[in-house]
Amino acid sequence: MSALIIIGLLAIFSSTGSMQIKLGLDSLVYLKRQFIAFLVGAVGMALFCYFDYQHFKKAVPYFYGIMLIFLIAILFAGTGSQGAQRWFQLGFFSFQPSEISKIIMVICLASFFSKRKNLGSWDSLALLSLVGLPFILIFKQPDLGTALVFVFILVGMLTSSWSSPRLLALLVTPMLSMLFRPVLILWIIYLLLLCLILFLRRSSFIDWLLILGINIGVGVAMPLIWGMLKVYQRQRILSFLNPASDPYGAGYHSIQSMIAIGSGGFFGKGFLHGTQTQLQFIPEQHSDFIFSALGEEFGFIGAITVVFLFAIVIWRALKISSEAIDGFGSLLASGIAVMTAFHVFANIGMTLGLLPVVGIPLPFISYGGSSLLMHMIAIGILQSVAMRRQKIIF
Repeated sequence: MSALIIIGLLAIFSSTGSMQIKLGLDSLVYLKRQFIAFLVGAVGMALFCYFDYQHFKKAVPYFYGIMLIFLIAILFAGTGSQGAQRWFQLGFFSFQPSEISKIIMVICLASFFSKRKNLGSWDSLALLSLVGLPFILIFKQPDLGTALVFVFILVGMLTSSWSSPRLLALLVTPMLSMLFRPVLILWIIYLLLLCLILFLRRSSFIDWLLILGINIGVGVAMPLIWGMLKVYQRQRILSFLNPASDPYGAGYHSIQSMIAIGSGGFFGKGFLHGTQTQLQFIPEQHSDFIFSALGEEFGFIGAITVVFLFAIVIWRALKISSEAIDGFGSLLASGIAVMTAFHVFANIGMTLGLLPVVGIPLPFISYGGSSLLMHMIAIGILQSVAMRRQKIIF
């Protein structure tokens, strides 16, 4: 984690310093803000590490209630940027409640699954409501990237607990239907394969009805879902499929990002020597597209080093999950691992042009105090679970 934060500070300075100098402003302003966020995050990490994580289970109703209050308030009193209303302005700093909501959701789901080994119909409905309400509030901001994080946290923790294979299938298979539906023949083949799997598993009539029904329903409703997306969100998806169709509009981010990473070569152009980075060709390069700056200035070696460091963090989280002394601690650690892995996968995939552009920061590296605070708190919770893997006997 420390290495990733240091790399992030260097990348933030490189991607913002020249811009601030041109504007006649302090070239260290973004670096100073991120460092202050790091200090606040360090305090938060220490506090969550110190407290026994099992006490979090008692505080779940309060955590969830506070999360909903903030997410509702942001729709009326939040400040906007580029058509999105996601921040509370606190004087010199801004605060993004949806970032902190991610770790709160991990805690809430860990508590939910630890109390229920096998989910019934009412439990499944309660679970979907638990995640669905904040999902809708965040989607309304709109913040599709964070809303997707909630979905993948749910799927990951549902897989870890294995408390309802049926619900897991009902969540995962419609995503695959949405992926294949644009090509009708692929979607039909997928449905046939789904029928074959249900037949081989000797699934009940209810499973056939639910799984096939929801997949067909998603396929039929795709035009409606497409219409619910904001114009810029639809443009991002279209530009992902063909960035060259709008090289100066929706496809601009992806094209410039791929140029930056590709031009870095094996060893990179050197710190503060990236052409795309220093000339500010990439919008939001200090936040969502910071991996582009890393790839250009530090090359393949630097990029793969960052990926390796993230792999260590995720591996350690899974290791802690497997060694936890109780189900709640295990689910907490696995939820943090899933959340971090999705952030890394989505952000790097976006900058490489492999995934649509969504507003998901790179953990510990992207500029953003709320994101850094949330991920450092997550590390503190991991430490709390790891410290209490074995009871100390005097």
